[in-house]
Amino acid sequence: MAGTTTWKLWMVTLCLLLLLPYGFVQRAYAEPARVLVVYDSLALGTPKEGNIEALKRVLASFGVEVTVTSFDRYKQGTLDKYQQVIGVRNADDLTELKAEYRNDFASYQGAYLHIGSQLPDKTRQALGLQVEERSRDTIRLSIGSYAQSAIPVNRMPYIVQTEGTASAYGSLVSDSSHAASPYGVMKERMAYVPYFEKGNLSELAIAYIVKDWLGVKRQSQNYVLFKPVYPFSNLEQMQRLADRLYESGIPFIVSAMPVFSNTDYPAMKRYLEALKYVQSRNGSILVNAPVVASTISQDITTLSDQMASFINALAEYGIAPLGIGAEMYWTYDQHYTARGMSYFDSIVTFPNERIMHRAQTDTSKAFSSSVYTLKAGELNKFEQQGKVREPFPMDTALVYDFPEDGKQLEQTLQALTSDWTTFADYKMAAHTVRTGANEAVSRQGQLQINGQTPVLNKAVKAVDSQHVYIQEGPKAFAAVFTLQNNIFIALILLTLLIFAGFLIIGHRLYRRKYTNQERSL
Repeated sequence: MAGTTTWKLWMVTLCLLLLLPYGFVQRAYAEPARVLVVYDSLALGTPKEGNIEALKRVLASFGVEVTVTSFDRYKQGTLDKYQQVIGVRNADDLTELKAEYRNDFASYQGAYLHIGSQLPDKTRQALGLQVEERSRDTIRLSIGSYAQSAIPVNRMPYIVQTEGTASAYGSLVSDSSHAASPYGVMKERMAYVPYFEKGNLSELAIAYIVKDWLGVKRQSQNYVLFKPVYPFSNLEQMQRLADRLYESGIPFIVSAMPVFSNTDYPAMKRYLEALKYVQSRNGSILVNAPVVASTISQDITTLSDQMASFINALAEYGIAPLGIGAEMYWTYDQHYTARGMSYFDSIVTFPNERIMHRAQTDTSKAFSSSVYTLKAGELNKFEQQGKVREPFPMDTALVYDFPEDGKQLEQTLQALTSDWTTFADYKMAAHTVRTGANEAVSRQGQLQINGQTPVLNKAVKAVDSQHVYIQEGPKAFAAVFTLQNNIFIALILLTLLIFAGFLIIGHRLYRRKYTNQERSL
């Protein structure tokens, strides 16, 4: 009897879950992993400068919430709050760590990934590691189908023996000794990567071991993305680009700059028409983060209203935005995450170009869908085995500048059509964008706006350029003002007539006086 009752409860629970919206179930159970990154130095002025930023972007691509701190700022008990911790040792001369961290790490039982030198004894023993350090060398790094040669290194620790798994995480070959060693190694919850710098193949190679260390199982995809697109961009060129990509069977993403004012102008209508046409040609639309010109002049409530206004304008025109494209520092800023990114559950993360924090925080905002980006052509500096480019461990978008002229368009299309990479459709993944007034979603390639499938444009509609740019004010006193103007005109004309009369009279008096003087002579 008890078994029957339990079975019935399970069936009722299952039915209730099936009745819930997919997005609700996903949000209820897909809590992001939380990772703590602790580093000794930002390595400013050295080849390792920027590797903390690069690591944060790699972690973001796996949808984790990242907290970053230095060993100097570490507070006792912090390690106990995390199940996954990464330690980065960039400075060879900083050997002594805070006692609070050493004591907490000694009793720490969670997953740990060590990057760089000065490997803790606890990690060394867990991985059965033996390393050999060399002062100056150049190496060849290989992973997957990619390789890069002649990478200069200094005081490089080479793995010469390990009990962990290493075959899947690439290899390092010393140019001086020609000895090969694993790039990374992992055993259960412990992992080690001896070398990591921003800008070379190691920035991508570390993602292979990070994915397994985080326990991420989902299959990754490659995408094509064009940015930035503005209302004043060559919209006819964008239409041609969409047509050619559609004919070539290449799905793509466009990151569109938002418009915060004058949304009723013909230029805005043309912009919306072009984006709607892109959507109909198997293109996906992102809202690009607006350009931050100042961190102090903007009212803190303005950004939220402006972003919602633009999203609503897209949705009401039949365009379903599927995420936001932003530089990584936006996800580490309380103002931008709360005011500008709260409408989205998907992000495409760009490298930082100009950091303009408003309310910087050490903890990032995590997204259920996050895409890593590489500039188009950046992979050309690596050696590649075979023509087919296998997907990276994380979802990755190749970013192309929007082609503004015909020559650039042809070059871009030639590069894409000759590439053997299989590009995925961004709409196939689950994305939700929601404001107080509208909701845009994609599921398995299907778009919906407020539960309805949007109508796709077969052609770009012409937009009437006639527009009243300055609205006329109230006309209650128009008749009075007209009468007043007529009176003023009449007075001016009368004054001119009187003045002309005085001139004529004066002229005649002068002539008469002159004639009398001649007679008297």
